[in-house]
Amino acid sequence: MIFYTRQDPGVLAELTENGFYRVKEEYVRQKYTTITDHYASLYRRLTLYARKYIDIPDGILYPVWLTPAGNDTIPPADGSVFLKFDIPEGKYLIVNDEVWEHMINHLYHPIDEADQIAHEAELAKYGISSPSSLIGGPAGNFYPVLKNKVLRSWERVYTVQPQDPAHISGLCWELHLEWLVDHS
Repeated sequence: MIFYTRQDPGVLAELTENGFYRVKEEYVRQKYTTITDHYASLYRRLTLYARKYIDIPDGILYPVWLTPAGNDTIPPADGSVFLKFDIPEGKYLIVNDEVWEHMINHLYHPIDEADQIAHEAELAKYGISSPSSLIGGPAGNFYPVLKNKVLRSWERVYTVQPQDPAHISGLCWELHLEWLVDHS
């Protein structure tokens, strides 16, 4: 499948030099600085869920975000390179960005509208006014079943198709030079 990604020029250099590229924690720390721990934990969870669907080499915790061909959501940015890959089946996963947004904000991702209404009623029953507190705050300590329900809902990042195709992304844990089609 054809994917695009915008990366630091160092990614292309590493890809060319080594024949492959893997995201290292130091890169995540450089990008997210003060909120690294938040994103690093989410990326590790994405990887944990992904291992149920594809083989990921041991030691790789962080994915590369990709945009499928036909989805024009990558704006140009100074100081970056635009890479085009043809990635073989089984080496990437399709992701629902809507679920990812729920993960970032520590929110439950419902199956449908009825599920959302039921979840909100459950939160109200227990007096939880801040839904994100189940993951990012103290409520999860008092309501571990609800906390696990939220965490399990995040696996839908790989299983629920978004309603809007603009919310489709890809993840790959290792890019290979032979998959590189073009760069600019």
